[in-house]
Parts: sequence; structure tokens; C-alpha cells
Amino acid sequence: MKKKILYVEDDGDMLEVVSEFMKFEDYEVVTDNGKSTWEKLQQHAVGLILLDENLNWGWGSDLCMLLKADQKTAHIPVVLISALSNIDEIATACGADGYIRKPFDIYDVIDTVSQYYLH
Repeated sequence: MKKKILYVEDDGDMLEVVSEFMKFEDYEVVTDNGKSTWEKLQQHAVGLILLDENLNWGWGSDLCMLLKADQKTAHIPVVLISALSNIDEIATACGADGYIRKPFDIYDVIDTVSQYYLH
């Protein structure tokens, strides 16, 4: 059975690139633009959430705080992704388990996912 991750991103190109690479690493990638994250989490048992910080409708860190405050989702590791220079501080403040700074090498994503994935 493939390991599942939820990738919350509203940039279609970024979703496609990361999803394709993660498939080669034997992950199933469930995608969302952030509008139906809760529904996706009810439908899929994911071991990690990749979460873009700058979504068209709001901040990924706000969604992260909600996820970490809910006992049904608090145990799922969350990794923020952003080009913001202070993403490390944002990740710490919202309770994210880790972060990836854009622009990134795809191997940074693969390594970070394997580091934080809930086994």
C-alpha cells in the first residue's frame, strides 16, 4: 500500500511537479487548494501534509494552527512550503513540524517528506 500525503497548494504547476516526483518515491499524493482540506482528511488516511504558506485565499500557517488544534488531525505532521525569508519562524509559530524554503530542489522535498512522514 502506498504512503499518502496531502499537498495543499493552489498553484497547479507546482502541484503537478511535486506530485509527479513523489509518485516516483512511492507516495500517493492527494491534492487540495485548501478549500476542502477537512473533507480530504476524512476521505484519506494521510501520513503528512505539505502546506503552501501563501494560498490565494489566506495563509497556510492559519490552516496549520487549525489542524494542530483539532485532536483528529493534530498528530499528522505538517510541513510548510514558502519563499518567505522568515518561513522558519512562521513554521515554529503555527506549530508546523518542518518547512521547505522555495525555490527548492526536489530532493529537499523528498528528504523532508521522508523525515517527517508518520510511519
